Amino acid sequence: MTPAAFPHLSAPGSIGPLRLRNRMLLCPMGDNLAEADGTISERQLDYYEARAAGGAALLLVGSVAIAYPDGSTAAEQTGFSGDRFLPGLTKLTDRVHGHGAAIAAQLVHNGPNAVLDIARGLPLLVPSLPPRMRMDALSAMVTAEEMTAMTEPFTRPTAAMDYRVVTEDDLAALIDQYAEAAALAQRAGFDGVEVHAGHGYVIDAFLSPLTNQREDRWGGSLDNRSRLLTAVLRAIRARVGDGLAVWCRLNAREVDKPGGETLDDAVATARLAEAAGAQAIHVTAYADPGQATGITAAHTPHRPGARVADAAAIKAAVNVPVITFGRLEPAAAEAALADGSADFVAFGRKLLAGPNLPAAILAGEPEAARPCSYQYRCIGNIFLHRPLACAVNPDTTNEAALRTERAGKSQHVLVVGGGPVGMEAAHRLADAGHQVTLWEAEDRLGGTLGLAGVADPALAPLAAWLEREVVRSGVEVVLGRRATAEAVRALMPERVLVATGATWGRPDHAPLALTPDDLWHDPHAALATLGARVVVVGAGKVAASLAQAAGALGRNVTLVAPDAVVAPELGLPGRFRLVHDIEEAGIALVVSSTVIAGSEGAVTLSDGSELPADTVVWAVDRTPRSALADELRATGVRVEVLGDASGTYGLENGLAAAARSAAASAHEQPTHAPA
Repeated sequence: MTPAAFPHLSAPGSIGPLRLRNRMLLCPMGDNLAEADGTISERQLDYYEARAAGGAALLLVGSVAIAYPDGSTAAEQTGFSGDRFLPGLTKLTDRVHGHGAAIAAQLVHNGPNAVLDIARGLPLLVPSLPPRMRMDALSAMVTAEEMTAMTEPFTRPTAAMDYRVVTEDDLAALIDQYAEAAALAQRAGFDGVEVHAGHGYVIDAFLSPLTNQREDRWGGSLDNRSRLLTAVLRAIRARVGDGLAVWCRLNAREVDKPGGETLDDAVATARLAEAAGAQAIHVTAYADPGQATGITAAHTPHRPGARVADAAAIKAAVNVPVITFGRLEPAAAEAALADGSADFVAFGRKLLAGPNLPAAILAGEPEAARPCSYQYRCIGNIFLHRPLACAVNPDTTNEAALRTERAGKSQHVLVVGGGPVGMEAAHRLADAGHQVTLWEAEDRLGGTLGLAGVADPALAPLAAWLEREVVRSGVEVVLGRRATAEAVRALMPERVLVATGATWGRPDHAPLALTPDDLWHDPHAALATLGARVVVVGAGKVAASLAQAAGALGRNVTLVAPDAVVAPELGLPGRFRLVHDIEEAGIALVVSSTVIAGSEGAVTLSDGSELPADTVVWAVDRTPRSALADELRATGVRVEVLGDASGTYGLENGLAAAARSAAASAHEQPTHAPA
């Protein structure tokens, strides 16, 4: 591709007085990275600076708390309510501006969702008493550890669940807090502010007819329900003058919430916001938080481009720029701008995984950016009140700790295993200045990630990107080379990294069962040979994705999970979406059970019931392939074992281990293996 392939994304643009170098923004996302007093942390500075350096035109700092700690979701939410926050915020804007990017703060009072208020025993600010939230059954598919983390704020001795229906005085104070926060942003050097009027927070609680049952001038008609938003916008403009860009984020709809906000409501509200001074409309969506799939149906969409049509409808109704977002690949983002659906595209998850995506697009090489694999670790961590992270990019929010520095002295490093963990380690070590040799026993790189990419297509681009990075960084790749202790000693590397993965177990009571090891060498051909009735055994993401892949091929599939939780490796919204989609596809799900016996055409489950089965796929037990490492250690060779071969399983863990190993290499002294 060439830069001409993305002329709209590459073009400069404007939001009010703010001039932007291109049309690519960083989506506002809560990060839980602030210090415990709400001030900016070094991790935040590094995180945002990396995305500014990556070429985005505008970084939106998500969910800054205008009344911190009141109205906040966590102590680590960024505070935006007084001079004590100014030094850190000024450092942030300076770091971002140093790379030519602009920065804006998304102003929010979390209102009904202010979890920190609950933890502190304070009532939640609401327009009227809300209906009782009911969680669906799928929302309970969480591990015990996750449940503890999710409920921790509610179990503190000070915690209390209560509501405060806001008064006129409360509303006057709230409006002033928004204006004061905007003034603070201006003093700190921010280029704009986005008023968050979506996602169920306090302004949105007034906008939605489901949560606003007031009968005064703040409720009832759409004009009245929009009054808080328009009053905030006018107050901000009065406080900051014309030099600061001001706009809002607005739900286009409440998904699957009968009686909630509709697109017609959103169009009318957008017009009112424009009249009140909003210089852009950032179009989003909300859903019932009691529905496990609500997040992935609304503001973190699983379906690519799910929010573009809504943006187009609002753009047709207003005369200010419109921002869209939502799992858009570069070509789709370009198309959304080219056909007039929107004026700007905000990338969220994609800039967590690949912060240099905008620069790569500008260079005509979007494939040069690390791709998002949509495993939902990012927002999943926020559910657990933990800092933002990325399943496929260990650097995200660890930019300083994992920064690849040039080694003081180059070493010859042998990496054994060309799967994702081996490739991750190899390209990072080469970038650190080491001479890296990669041995792979098969005739191609990728390992089991090839099967994973067939079973879950969102993972396929990662394998291609890793192989590209191995080539780019100058790693010497030797395919078809099976490592032995003798061969390694003959090479005489100064350091050996073993990333040979693990072996999947085959049960004695079902000796004809297939395992992932039988499938990954030629995934398409292997999956095509599955019988008409398939039983997949396993609770992990591997088993779930294989069941989904078999179902997509038209097989009659049952997923038998030994545990109550399926795909615990995924962030919660991704897990909920995967399980929902499995069941929607007609795949039967049997949890807390396993296969205890197998015979021709059937298997017996642990409860004594039988299932018809022409093929059994067993994805339960793994054993680390550690024999080579053990042999090498016995002969005095310096060995480090990474990924599944170490007994710590999973792609996320393996990539993180590879990154840590490479980062540490810059500070190590080389030692030759014994001859």
